[in-house]
Amino acid sequence: MGARAERGGADAPRRTHRQPASCSRCGGELIASHIMTQDDAAGRPIHLQMCSSCDAEKPAAGALLRWFATDGGRDSSRAEEGVRLLLEWTKAGMAEHGW
Repeated sequence: MGARAERGGADAPRRTHRQPASCSRCGGELIASHIMTQDDAAGRPIHLQMCSSCDAEKPAAGALLRWFATDGGRDSSRAEEGVRLLLEWTKAGMAEHGW
């Protein structure tokens, strides 16, 4: 392996996984979909999905969904709030996978 690959440069192997176009739980529209760098217990990449049908009742996801629904993503003055909510949603999702 070359020095660039060791540093994560252009020659580094990349994880490539197709992200689904719809929620893997209900088939509904995804609001957000992220493949994490950590693997689950079976060695598969952890894939976090946010769907308004499946996740609205979860505290962190619900808060982020409300932020999107109230045009938080279109209001630059609410960017810091969005970052905080996204981080909380990510933490909650990773906790569901044992992280």
